[in-house]
Amino acid sequence: MQSFGFVYCIEPWLQRCYGAQPEALREAQQRHSEFFNTQPHMASLVIGMTCALEESAAGSSGEEKADKVARLRALKAAAAAALAGLGDALFWGALRPFCAALALAGAMAFARRSIWLAAIWSAAAYLAAYDLPALALRWGFLRLGYEWKDQIAVRLRDWPGQKTIRYLRWGGSLLALGACGLMLWAVPGPLRGLAALGVAATVGLKVLQVSAYKLYVSAALIGTIAAWAGWL
Repeated sequence: MQSFGFVYCIEPWLQRCYGAQPEALREAQQRHSEFFNTQPHMASLVIGMTCALEESAAGSSGEEKADKVARLRALKAAAAAALAGLGDALFWGALRPFCAALALAGAMAFARRSIWLAAIWSAAAYLAAYDLPALALRWGFLRLGYEWKDQIAVRLRDWPGQKTIRYLRWGGSLLALGACGLMLWAVPGPLRGLAALGVAATVGLKVLQVSAYKLYVSAALIGTIAAWAGWL
């Protein structure tokens, strides 16, 4: 899935390690063309670790090198699987919703002044709030992966990733509630009660963890029945 991209990333390092050994270089390229899949932003940790372990393997020979290559393969697969779950929770499940809530809350606040100001804020806030930490972590993880080598699992225990996820989720929830409050304030008086009911229903469905597909099916059925009954 991501193996060719992985090889492309480490190709300059492999050339540095095996430039004078064409056959060893080809073997290294082939072993990193095997299946690889993880959360894209967390892949830098695996890339850094792989570069360090390939450097160590390149300086060995015989059975020692074979053992190091086997260990590299095992660590690479284990790290990719573990980092996929952590990365999904951090970037897809926490940071991205937080950025969306930040963009929405700001847009609702600026909308009464200027729709263009709200649009500019939405785009700029989302891109800055997501891209800046994501790019910084990509570069930082590359260095840490090289330094940590096969100690990634141990070192991540002290990394405040879970706390960051929790803070981002709470912050995103508060921003989303603030955006809902601004939306209700902007709704005309006669419709404010209906809008508040919609917000309450949304929060209730989220708390009950109702599947989005069930929600869509329910809405379609209710709309169909209402149309047949002549209510719409």
